[in-house]
Amino acid sequence: MSPKAFAPLLLLLTGTCATASLIPFMGVYIVEGLGKAPLHITLYALVVLPLTLLTNRHFGERIDRAKPIAPLILISLIAYVIAALSNLVLHSYLALVLIAAPCMALANGAVSSMYSYGRLMAEREGWEVARYNSYLRATTSLGWMIAPALAYSLAGAFGHRWVFALGLGFATLWFLIWLVTMPKSFAAPARDRGAQAGEEALRGPLWLAAAVCFLIALAHVTATGAIPLFVLSELGLPAATPGMMLSVKTAMEIAVILFTPVILKRLGARGALSLSGGLAMVVYGMFANAQTQVQVLILAGFEGVYYGVFAAVGLIYMQGFAGERLGGATALYMNALFLGGLIANLVMGAVAQVRGFGASLLTASGFAALALLFLAGLVLREARCQAGCR
Repeated sequence: MSPKAFAPLLLLLTGTCATASLIPFMGVYIVEGLGKAPLHITLYALVVLPLTLLTNRHFGERIDRAKPIAPLILISLIAYVIAALSNLVLHSYLALVLIAAPCMALANGAVSSMYSYGRLMAEREGWEVARYNSYLRATTSLGWMIAPALAYSLAGAFGHRWVFALGLGFATLWFLIWLVTMPKSFAAPARDRGAQAGEEALRGPLWLAAAVCFLIALAHVTATGAIPLFVLSELGLPAATPGMMLSVKTAMEIAVILFTPVILKRLGARGALSLSGGLAMVVYGMFANAQTQVQVLILAGFEGVYYGVFAAVGLIYMQGFAGERLGGATALYMNALFLGGLIANLVMGAVAQVRGFGASLLTASGFAALALLFLAGLVLREARCQAGCR
């Protein structure tokens, strides 16, 4: 890989490490660091999520209007630094909600902007888009492997404030790579006005594709929250089991992401997404009936396979309906994941409270089945459109 192709990946890796060091840790910080009740996590999330959705949408629209991408990433970076500094210095829940939460929402807009930057750079330089997209997704997964583990290790050894210091360290690297490698005037090509009518025709399929991604994300996060508790409290397996499962899942996920070009050539984006949804439905149904450590570890591997396929293909599939609105489609994809994650946490807790964590896994299987139904509806819509064109 040429240095020019490596630079966007390094930018994405440092940016992902920065955000991933704080996002999963905030709940622990609120409860253990600030001594607040778990309900205060919900209030924080209710501030961050709507602002994140608006940020992604606004950034995506600016990218589609051929505005430079570098300033958007810089805005996210500065907001991230303010959020981390406010938590490090003020150590207050009020500051968390009023300062850190809005700034983290702005920081969350960086990932979709960096995805759009990588995709547009691949198109401009003539790199194989499917392969480069797989590198982008694998880089994101790598960041999520590295940063949360470091954050929790530092919190356990030295205290919560060291996590924010770690985040500022990642932000420093992120800024330096942005400063040195990113073209400050880089933007999407100017849109062809004649293509707007075609984009209107693609709007319905794009939203259906977003619904598919939303439902698969909903299934994934519902199960991700339920599986460790199911394994420990309902199956009574050793305490190390969830960590072993996560390692197996992540390893399989990254391996599958790197094989995305082969998968796309064999199955196409739609076929790969169908495989992902079908496998998710079966895997989570089997998880709910697992009994032994060997069984859950095998299923964790298959979970990594299905989610690796989805992670690599979902964005490509949605971008296929984007026309010249690549930034908007990327932002819509990220918003579908964020919204699915928020609702999933509510669903998992409610179902587990009434029926147990095994029922939450069956619910996740149902969400995956619903994703397949939406995908089938999208296929039928495309078929009717093609018949009408004839």
